[in-house]
Amino acid sequence: MNETKTSLLSQPPGDKFTIRCSRLGHQINFSYCRSENHGLPCFKTLDCWYTHFDVQAFLGDQLTQTDFKNLVQNKIPSKILSLLDLIEQAKQSKEESS
Repeated sequence: MNETKTSLLSQPPGDKFTIRCSRLGHQINFSYCRSENHGLPCFKTLDCWYTHFDVQAFLGDQLTQTDFKNLVQNKIPSKILSLLDLIEQAKQSKEESS
């Protein structure tokens, strides 16, 4: 039985290598993806980069266990929850300025 196994790179490609970001609509490099979320990776990083290198193993080594678990579980707030949070923040800001 002849099995062909493709081996992924263990490190991310250099900053000259870019892919199209489905969220932003233009080319970006991995450096941007790994820190765009207040210093943490974008929630789509695993989905976008898995064909280019072993992104799961790389980020598993780089992130805390909690941050990696959150990334893998794609814990992103729903749009409705985000909007409600923004409304609440605006109300509080208005009350403070009154």
